[in-house]
Amino acid sequence: MIKRIDNAYVTLFAVAVVLCLLPLVLSKAGLVLATEFCVVLAIALAWNLLAGFSGIVLIGMPLFIGAGGYTLYLVANALGIPPYPAILAGAAVPAVIAYALSPLLFRLEGAQLAIGSWVMAEVARLLCLITPAVGAGGGLNLEVLRLVPRSLRLPLNFAFAAIVLFITLSAIVILLKSRFGLGLRAMRDSDAAAEAMGVKTSRVKLLTLITATALSGAAGACYYITSIQITPSSAFSQNWIAITIFIVILGGIGSVEGPIFGAIVYYLLRETLSDLGPGYFVISGLLAITVTIFLPEGVWGLIKRLIRIDLLPIAHHEARRVHGTQPTITDKKGKLA
Repeated sequence: MIKRIDNAYVTLFAVAVVLCLLPLVLSKAGLVLATEFCVVLAIALAWNLLAGFSGIVLIGMPLFIGAGGYTLYLVANALGIPPYPAILAGAAVPAVIAYALSPLLFRLEGAQLAIGSWVMAEVARLLCLITPAVGAGGGLNLEVLRLVPRSLRLPLNFAFAAIVLFITLSAIVILLKSRFGLGLRAMRDSDAAAEAMGVKTSRVKLLTLITATALSGAAGACYYITSIQITPSSAFSQNWIAITIFIVILGGIGSVEGPIFGAIVYYLLRETLSDLGPGYFVISGLLAITVTIFLPEGVWGLIKRLIRIDLLPIAHHEARRVHGTQPTITDKKGKLA
């Protein structure tokens, strides 16, 4: 009997093929836009993992994006190497920062967590503004980029942004399809209920936070390679979280496909309506309000109802009831998540 291939892995393969083909068909301007798209989508997917699947709403995500960018600049310039290997450091440092801040972050909930994380991002911005070692208000230049031939910069920028995006998407799908993912979704609904089912919520939250911040830091590092300069105002800008929330809400929070379709719609709007000036922001705002009210599952929820196909299914094993009791989350071997 032939075993059916999981749609999630088919979709991941299709995404990999598309990412490989894009440099062959896009112009230089198109490649720059595709690089930005990969970065923004990776950040949106990481934030959705936190807010959509675990209920951890971090408005201070720019803290980790900016930390990834600054780390890449400092490491690459100090070692005198091309910037691309330093993307790994751009992922590692935000993860360490998240681990160090986690005891404080997890003492907060709801609006307190959102505002508290935003304050942390602002503190980071102010610290960079007064710290000469990171260029203070003038920021840093990516001096080692001169080691990369000009003809290779655009393809390499896109290649590494695409790799980060693919790793982000694959990691999230694999994570959510695992036993860990079951515990994550249970925790989103109720911490107390998840604890009663045997889920170690503190560990799940910590690992989710570290994963999301590392992926966001790597994406931020890729973005600031393309900008050649980083400043406190750009690195820790709240525009990052505004765009991210818009994309996730528009596409459908709490689904893996949602941010993908939200990012596509966002860039279509931006590229076609940006000449309208303030009108672009009015239209975007009205669209976000309309989707929130009439399509709470987002654009992907509407598409899914039409095509009736899960592109990236994350179901692992149905919860089962024992003698009328509450569902117990188990893996395929029957062990608690």
